[in-house]
Amino acid sequence: MDLLRIALHLLLIRPMLRLLFGVNVVGRENLDGLNRFILAANHNSHLDIFLLYSALPPGKIARTHPVAARDYFSNPPWLFKTVQFLMQPVWIDREESGIAAIKEIQRRLDDGRSIIIFPEGTRGAAGELQEFRGGIGLVAGHNPDVPVVPVYIEGPERAFPKSAPFPLPLWNHITIGPPQLLHGNSREISSRLHDNLEALAEEERAYRQRRMPEPHKPFVVTVIGIDGSGKSTLSRHLAGCFEGDSCFIGDNLELFKDGAPCDAQPLVANEVRKWVGRQAKSAKNLAHYKIPKLAELLLLRDRLLSDVHRWYRPGQVFMDGSPLLNMIAWAILYHEEAFNEKVCATAMDILTGKHACGKRDPTFKQFPELLTLRKLNLTHLHLPDAVIFLDVDPAICMERITSRGETVQAHENIEKLTKLRKAYQLVCDVLQKTLPVYRLTGDETVEQITDEAAAFLKSIGSATDETD
Repeated sequence: MDLLRIALHLLLIRPMLRLLFGVNVVGRENLDGLNRFILAANHNSHLDIFLLYSALPPGKIARTHPVAARDYFSNPPWLFKTVQFLMQPVWIDREESGIAAIKEIQRRLDDGRSIIIFPEGTRGAAGELQEFRGGIGLVAGHNPDVPVVPVYIEGPERAFPKSAPFPLPLWNHITIGPPQLLHGNSREISSRLHDNLEALAEEERAYRQRRMPEPHKPFVVTVIGIDGSGKSTLSRHLAGCFEGDSCFIGDNLELFKDGAPCDAQPLVANEVRKWVGRQAKSAKNLAHYKIPKLAELLLLRDRLLSDVHRWYRPGQVFMDGSPLLNMIAWAILYHEEAFNEKVCATAMDILTGKHACGKRDPTFKQFPELLTLRKLNLTHLHLPDAVIFLDVDPAICMERITSRGETVQAHENIEKLTKLRKAYQLVCDVLQKTLPVYRLTGDETVEQITDEAAAFLKSIGSATDETD
């Protein structure tokens, strides 16, 4: 029977929805790798459940069940029977207490199944997110190991509003946010999930409607320096010493709220990035290192910054390195004879899409990789809002690297680290003409360096809150 249900969804319902209404799904990859989940969505129309099923991966259709009010689908009888067969909902009788429904939801979660729930409890006013009822908080609170996936639906409130006798052919948008592991009491969980879904709704409306205010953009701080300088440690410490929501992007992706780590599932792009990064680290020489490292920087790490902006909405992001600045500095290892301040400035403009030079520009002759990147439309990298440079002696860095007991990478030797140090110094000379740049020697304790860097960020009037 499950195969028949899946076939009807894939071969009949999905094509019909797309033909009659149109369905655009963003963030479907956030459901990948989840064995079970609680999908929490806003509710404006009878179409909502069917649209959500159209966004599910095929393998999850038969094992996902909506929580639905029985009276919504009781008339006509054929509709009730159809929904019962296709989705096997957890039915709620609104005249009863709801305890039976909560028990049934728990039974299905214990059985390894997933749940679709509308925390508002009823269809709200078109385009307005209502207050959440306590059910979602109770369910999530009793299942802290089950990811809650926020989903915002836009369109059904116009395509099939409460008062309409029949649906209209209007386009629908479904935005699936990153899964979250929620802890706390039921009231706290419901409030936090409401805020997350409301933020997701505002963000999506801003992305699609140009006349609306610009989407939320966090303040991005990049810590740069050669390997072994401590840039990862510093950037992570900074993410944990500011109030509000912060994100650290390094070898791992971590979220902080008021200085404390937050539970959150990693984004798919981050998992791929880590795998590609491992391939680069295992390269035996610079020639083999170049391709996977470019892929990690261009296609994944810079993309990850966009995903963090879109899905997590932190007030500030602290990065261990920067795809843009790392690429420019690393050019010294491949084209040292042509590496100078003018070339750095031009390359920075090209890689951020600001430089409209012709393909005969001498910079492209000196650095043919730039021309290739432009042809591939990979010249829209992010420029950070502030830069902190940890300027540490390469000899000290090598001592730290060898003390880790890990495999030494192809570029990790005194000669190459000395060249990279020189390149980062030159990059900072270019950057400080337009951006706040702070140079630290890195010879103090982590706490002292963190305090000094945090004071610098506060002094430039960044979007960060007061330090703890």
